[in-house]
Amino acid sequence: MTEYLIATSVLEAIVRGSLSGDARVRLHTSLPLVRSHPAEVTVEDDSCKVVVHVDMRMGELVSAVATDVRGKIADALGPMTGLAVSGVDVVVSGVFPAGA
Repeated sequence: MTEYLIATSVLEAIVRGSLSGDARVRLHTSLPLVRSHPAEVTVEDDSCKVVVHVDMRMGELVSAVATDVRGKIADALGPMTGLAVSGVDVVVSGVFPAGA
């Protein structure tokens, strides 16, 4: 078991940061007045599981981008936190036009 705690907001920030350079995806945002968490990270013992809601650029192959997103998140969370990433679920919640 870990000997430290990591705030959920920190875990979510790591997820956001891992996707920041990828023009094919954006974290999904709902209505402006509705508080939502497009990245949800749950921790149990020494592992974590992520559910991330993204908007994807039109024309992209969903399966390929989702695989890349899972890898980027796991590659960022694991080394930064010392937690094993037991799963990353990618939910495509919307699309946006290319060039936007």
